[in-house]
Amino acid sequence: MNFHDKVYELVKALKETYEYKNYLTLKQELKNNNQLYEKLKRFKEKQQKHHLKYLNSETIDEKELQEMQDQYTELTQNELCRQLFEAEMRINVLLGDMQKIVATGIKELNEF
Repeated sequence: MNFHDKVYELVKALKETYEYKNYLTLKQELKNNNQLYEKLKRFKEKQQKHHLKYLNSETIDEKELQEMQDQYTELTQNELCRQLFEAEMRINVLLGDMQKIVATGIKELNEF
């Protein structure tokens, strides 16, 4: 058994889920509305920068945080954006489940 082949099989299985396919469909629909897609893209970039700051224990600017919250609220007023965010959360649940299953299966690595 080749480890990497099994990982690729897992990725393929994820891509075959309803959650993944639905996310891609919604994302494509958003791309058809260039203005909305660009607004969402800018928000996602800010969100990623904010997350990196959080992971690096950097100070989080309250004004920037409020601005992001306002942008999120505005974006979720659009049904398609709201659906995309929900689809993204469902994929994250799947990935979390996968991580939990793997961690449970190799618990000996963390037991001393």
